[in-house]
Amino acid sequence: MLHALEIHHVSLVVKDIKKAKAFYSNKLQLPELDRPPFTFKGAWYAIGTQQLHLIEASSGAVLHQKSNQINSRNEHVAFRVNSYKETIDFLEQQGVPFIEKKNSTSGFQQIFCTDPDGNTLEFMTD
Repeated sequence: MLHALEIHHVSLVVKDIKKAKAFYSNKLQLPELDRPPFTFKGAWYAIGTQQLHLIEASSGAVLHQKSNQINSRNEHVAFRVNSYKETIDFLEQQGVPFIEKKNSTSGFQQIFCTDPDGNTLEFMTD
């Protein structure tokens, strides 16, 4: 039997690490972590005790189709946040488009947005 303890990190593939870092570092203001000297470009961020790893796509990588639609049913990464309202206010201040599911069937209050490459992000509170 596998005894998994927690999720250590989630990796997302991005087309342009500079654009991705502008979003995650500047717009979302996530704390960037030191990263080993890999032979490929990327960035690591702290999310509580877990991590988010960005990997710049190789030329043959399959990426999401970029869309102006935010789809909460796409594969996504969910971040627990302290305050629904503060998160909404913050995303508005940063000019990040999002959709709200304040009374979601899941029982969580949810906010969804996408990064510059179409990766879907969820911010949720109990």
